[in-house]
Amino acid sequence: MLFNSLHYFLFAPAVIAVYFALSPRMQKLWLLIVSFYFYAVFRIPFTALLLFSIVITHISVLGMHRWSGDRPFDQRIRKAWLWLAILGNASLLYFFKFIDFSFDVFNSLLSLAPCDPMYAHPTGVVLPMGISFFTLQAIGYAVDIYRGTIPAGRIYGFALFLSFFPQLVAGPIMRAKDLLFQFEQEHRLTYENVRAGMGLIALGLFKKTMMADPAGEVVDRVFQSPGAYGWASIWLAAGLHALQIYGDFSGYSDMAIGTGRIMGYQIPINFNRPFLAVDMTDLWRRWHISLSTWLRDYVYIPLGGGRVSRVRTYVNVFITMFVSGIWHGAGLNFVLWGGFHALVVVLERFVFSFERINTYFRERVPRFIKVSYSFLFFSFPLFFFRARALPEIGDAADVGIFMAGRALSFAGGAMIEVPFALILPIILLMSAEICVEKREEIFEPLLRREAFFWTLVGVIVAYCLLLYSVTDSAPFVYFQF
Repeated sequence: MLFNSLHYFLFAPAVIAVYFALSPRMQKLWLLIVSFYFYAVFRIPFTALLLFSIVITHISVLGMHRWSGDRPFDQRIRKAWLWLAILGNASLLYFFKFIDFSFDVFNSLLSLAPCDPMYAHPTGVVLPMGISFFTLQAIGYAVDIYRGTIPAGRIYGFALFLSFFPQLVAGPIMRAKDLLFQFEQEHRLTYENVRAGMGLIALGLFKKTMMADPAGEVVDRVFQSPGAYGWASIWLAAGLHALQIYGDFSGYSDMAIGTGRIMGYQIPINFNRPFLAVDMTDLWRRWHISLSTWLRDYVYIPLGGGRVSRVRTYVNVFITMFVSGIWHGAGLNFVLWGGFHALVVVLERFVFSFERINTYFRERVPRFIKVSYSFLFFSFPLFFFRARALPEIGDAADVGIFMAGRALSFAGGAMIEVPFALILPIILLMSAEICVEKREEIFEPLLRREAFFWTLVGVIVAYCLLLYSVTDSAPFVYFQF
């Protein structure tokens, strides 16, 4: 079920109304039922995958609890149970997301043609919604149990933790320590939660409907016929795509956080004004925070983090960023995208390790230049991120390389037109974020006025409700990951 759909506009209020009419014990059962319904709307068979993740992880947790002694043998068995949870969820992710890519690599390495006996034919398997998110959440839960960060709980609570509908299909990727205990608390309907939640939902709808979707229409035209457009249009498309995926993904996160907040649940923020970052390392700390922190805690730190030699630390940073790249998709284009970011972050670490350069960059370089540098280096590899195969050029990686070369060669061609209806929301959103970043209260006095606040929220929600009642809503970009 899409957040930006008439179905959800009817679903969410009904769920919340029934939720607050029930006893605390029945509230959890109700949430579990509606969460599975929410996921089943995409495709009913996909619920079996969610159930598999729940069962395999809980069985592993029971095994770790059973073998929790201090003897070396107990610890080895306990670690084996942990690996069952990790490999069980990772294999689920691998099969549905990477199996066909693996076959492509196998065929390419051996130069196999479809007529060859050993040729690995693609399965054509459909990627289930949210599988990249709930499998990581399950792995994180199992690792936290193993580390003793959280106590083992009942399967009922874990099933609700993994399937909680606001953040099920596109995050934020939750930690058990942040959410599990909230299911045990009593939640009542309060004006403060409704106001904060509706404000976030309206903000998310604004980002998605008025910025991300219109930007996507412009971007699609360029990426569908890149050879027809000049270098300026190619660069503009990359910058608009950066704004598109930001509005799309952060908009989803805002709506997820807002929906949870109305019911009394605190879901951590997932974006912190990333396009005001002063370098790429800073940008990745602000972008998709739940994934960045997950990779830090479950990939970077287990590799040794920064506690090892400088060279090994650089390797750990590169591996972590590279994993982030391939998590986003199976294909050479995502390998190139992830590799580019990994290389840039490692180079930043190396360059800024020199105190004189670091001090000069932080204190002397104007913030506008630093922010522009971050946005430019985030936008450039999007040629690979957004690229899709085109018959006249080749596969997605070939298209990305073609567009990057065209952007850098100052090639001539058509110029795209960006409508004012898209420019205005971008200006409004970025102006608001700059004010928040600088702690300047310009919009806050208006938003504190109840009449203005609820009128603004009502207009945005009503506009989207009317729009989605007569047109198909555009799927969220991160649903494909």
